[in-house]
Amino acid sequence: MLVLENQEELQMLKKELQSCFPESLKVYGAVLNICQENPFHQEILVDSWPSFRAVIARPQREKASSKTNYFAGSYAVFYRELGAYQQLVKDTDAIDWSQEFLLQGLQDGVHQMSRTLAAVKHFSSKLVSQTRVFVLLKPLNLPATTPTAGSELKFSSLNATQVTLLNDTWSVGGHEQSLQYLTQLISSFPSSCLLDAGGCPISWVLLDQFGCLTHAYTMPAHRGKGYIQQVIAALAQKLEKMDYPVYGDVLEDNTSMKRALQCLGAHFTSCFLFYDLQTPLARQEEAP
Repeated sequence: MLVLENQEELQMLKKELQSCFPESLKVYGAVLNICQENPFHQEILVDSWPSFRAVIARPQREKASSKTNYFAGSYAVFYRELGAYQQLVKDTDAIDWSQEFLLQGLQDGVHQMSRTLAAVKHFSSKLVSQTRVFVLLKPLNLPATTPTAGSELKFSSLNATQVTLLNDTWSVGGHEQSLQYLTQLISSFPSSCLLDAGGCPISWVLLDQFGCLTHAYTMPAHRGKGYIQQVIAALAQKLEKMDYPVYGDVLEDNTSMKRALQCLGAHFTSCFLFYDLQTPLARQEEAP
């Protein structure tokens, strides 16, 4: 087990992960953010180097908060050999099993192996969601990101004063953990939103700590006008300048969002993104 700490190693890993798209996208995004001043305090762990078979993006141990937040404390996994990933997690301290966390991966074996490993560590493993991964291919063929003439709408980036609205409208939000997490995302990474005449966001999209588009949303009163395509396009243009891949995930039954993405020329991959919530069994037994 080895934590990659210098830029030369991270650049080498980045090239290797590029050749494994789309399965490696989550870990690749974490590597890019680490190379960009690491605002989310992540680190990259491999089973061996320079020839690796499994890699994990995780929170830096020395920066880890004593207060559990499984959103901010997420892990992302990519492996070339499932057995290597199993051995890495089972036989080392690659994962902090002292608290609840969210594990993310784009390979079919991640979910089943997570359940197996969780049982060994006296954890439960709950599949929170399984979503389809999409990629906006380069060169990006995106619509104009300027509101029509005479419109009172204005493009902007999100800020911390708007986080309560984001938290209240997020399908997995609505609590203190998600509020803290969204605040951290807004302060750490690019975002895009459309503001109405009063300066209130009506449509927006964020970037998470793995370089993945997240919480793309339009307020109900403003839907059906193509605003979500505009904010995604605006953020995609920022990411293209940073040489980031533009990718995200969507629930299979979210037909309206899938149609919007198709209008942007999104390529829907064969990969599903698995979100597994790992919880200590002792905590579940203590719950009322």
